[in-house]
Amino acid sequence: MRLRLVVLKNAAANVVRGGASSIVALVLPHFLTHELSVDRYSAWVLMLQIAAYANYLDFGLQTAVARYVAQAIERRDERQLNEVVSTAFFMMVAAALLALVVAGVVVWQVPHLFHKAPLNLIGELRWGAMILSASAAANLALSAFTGILVGLHRNELPALAIGSARLAGAAAVLISVRFTPSLIWLALCIGAFNVIGALWQVAMSLRLLPAVRITSQFVIRSMLGELAHYCAGLATFSFSMLLIGGLDLTIVGYYAFASAGYYAIASTVTGFVTGLSGAVFTALMAPMAVLQSRGEQSRIRDLVLDTSRLGGYLSLVVVILLTLLGRPLMSLWVGPVYASQALPILEILLWAQAIRLAASSYSIALVATGQQNFGIAGAIAEGITNLFFSILGARFIGPKGVAWGTAIGAVCGLLFAMFYTMRRAHEVPIHGPLFGREVILRPLACFFPLLVYLMLRDRLRVEAVWLAAAVLGTTFLLVAFGRVPHVGLRRTAV
Repeated sequence: MRLRLVVLKNAAANVVRGGASSIVALVLPHFLTHELSVDRYSAWVLMLQIAAYANYLDFGLQTAVARYVAQAIERRDERQLNEVVSTAFFMMVAAALLALVVAGVVVWQVPHLFHKAPLNLIGELRWGAMILSASAAANLALSAFTGILVGLHRNELPALAIGSARLAGAAAVLISVRFTPSLIWLALCIGAFNVIGALWQVAMSLRLLPAVRITSQFVIRSMLGELAHYCAGLATFSFSMLLIGGLDLTIVGYYAFASAGYYAIASTVTGFVTGLSGAVFTALMAPMAVLQSRGEQSRIRDLVLDTSRLGGYLSLVVVILLTLLGRPLMSLWVGPVYASQALPILEILLWAQAIRLAASSYSIALVATGQQNFGIAGAIAEGITNLFFSILGARFIGPKGVAWGTAIGAVCGLLFAMFYTMRRAHEVPIHGPLFGREVILRPLACFFPLLVYLMLRDRLRVEAVWLAAAVLGTTFLLVAFGRVPHVGLRRTAV
């Protein structure tokens, strides 16, 4: 199959998968914010956040499985395939057990973490968080099979399994909440279907690779060491992502429990944008790994620049549209009270995500070429910066301060990628100045008319005329100087 078709198919499958998750993320708040009290909804989002900590214990193993499975199949090395799958599976089981221990500690400390929560919600919050955490741990143990399917370029199968499970779980929640506000019952609805989706992926993996053997005899020290070395950088990235976004909601819950729901609404929108972007960029990983095995580093560079530039254009479009239409859309979605509280947070988070997503394609290229360890310093710097300024902002500004901490961290991470990582990761031959010019300055220059309009629109009298002029100016600059990418993969086969 041609590489371009593989990328497009996998990207489309990932978008469907991310789209299903995004639909759930958008639909549930619309109903739950009306059915649950502010405190109960805050408890609900904090339960989901606690369970999500299990995802950070993946340590990048699912990504490693996808890469090594793709390369083993390319070389037709059945023994390496068995060693990779078996070793990764047992490592994921160990990670799942660790996730349960971590979740147990967090649940035990819930009364101290969220000391401003109503006492009548503490019990439900604890039990619901534990149910969702157990479900997340089960998914973590079986996530090696998701990596197998991605390595086989069958991204549509995880998309179908995960997307269907999340849609079914959301439907069960929507039906249940009409009869009971119990957070425990709602957690059971979500958790049960997530486990069913994971088991279906196991069945599909074994059907597509009937010769694969998952036994302890294939767990060898050399493969364990190789996967551990490969995942060292990815584990750091996971830890950094925990510092960057995973603790924000918990910080808000600690300092202002009732505001956790408002912050979660803003995070849901940015998560929707990030999820769709990540779905597309993740589809590049397996093809980039193949290009590296062929020694075509220049094509990896071109692919990173083209997709990053296009991602920059799309990020700016999203920021501008949501800035212009955010208040009416959010009022329609979650009501005017939530909209008025969440919108100022959302505007800051959108710019923060646009900054961070500028380097998404480059990060995928590092993982695909086995150079993710070069990104460790930048990831740690961004995570620590984010955590420090988020806590500082929460104490002195409130929930908006946590969002500003995220934005400051994003700037730090991007600068580290441009001026530290790109000077060292030679398998992706991109220099910081080139990246800055093509991925940051060019999109900003093309969208300059619309950005100026956003800054001055409150002072303009005939707003519609100025908006039309800004749109025409931006369109002209995109056509003339935008270099909208065609992703040149036409003649290469996988």
